[in-house]
Amino acid sequence: MPKKLHPLVIKTKLELEKIDKENVKTWGERHSYRGTNLPVSVEPKLRPRAFNFMNELLHLLAKNNHSIKIEYNRCHIEMYGQLTKFTLRQKFYRKRIKEEGYSFSRNVFVKSEDLEFKILDYPRKIWIDKKTKNLEDYLIQIYEYIQKKSFEWAEHQKLQKIKEEKREQERILEQEKLRLIAIEKAKFGTLVKSSQDFKLANDIRNYLKELKERMIKEGAIDKKDLEYIKWGRQKADEIDPLINFLDG
Repeated sequence: MPKKLHPLVIKTKLELEKIDKENVKTWGERHSYRGTNLPVSVEPKLRPRAFNFMNELLHLLAKNNHSIKIEYNRCHIEMYGQLTKFTLRQKFYRKRIKEEGYSFSRNVFVKSEDLEFKILDYPRKIWIDKKTKNLEDYLIQIYEYIQKKSFEWAEHQKLQKIKEEKREQERILEQEKLRLIAIEKAKFGTLVKSSQDFKLANDIRNYLKELKERMIKEGAIDKKDLEYIKWGRQKADEIDPLINFLDG
């Protein structure tokens, strides 16, 4: 029993009929059609076959929880989150002909009635009507090929994501390690400076004490000298980390 026409097949069929009536031929004028419909490019007499093929493919995709997705102005087959661009078109074969009366030849493209299904993503893959096998006979092969490639690429992306997450975790751990090293280095630097300041403060106090005792002993101390000694002790207190620590 023939399957019911998929809505996207019906939409594409109506759009092509509209283009035929409007005699639209240039690629630019057909661009919007290509971006919102099935990528079917065949002359009217081949469309029944082309639409039947696409209808079978769409139902096969839906049966296995896959779908068609239009994105980036192109139509894709979506499997496992992977997008595969494709086209179904009428095959033109290249033929070398010799110009009459001339010694050179040139390439021409000869229209056939063969259908060609082509995957546009890398690696590109093509299925064409043969003398003993029609495109319709390749339907399962086409489906399984796209399924296999999509699954492999999805698994590859999963592994890449795991690797990226691992690298990010390692980067965060390394960053934290460096942060702790920097903190430790800064703490040690503070400790060294504090011990140096403590030593300097005590050296200043000892110097001032000795200076005052000598001045008294020699009887050569005055008010100015006492102010200087007082000022010096204040400076020693300012740099003394123990006094600053207790005050804080």
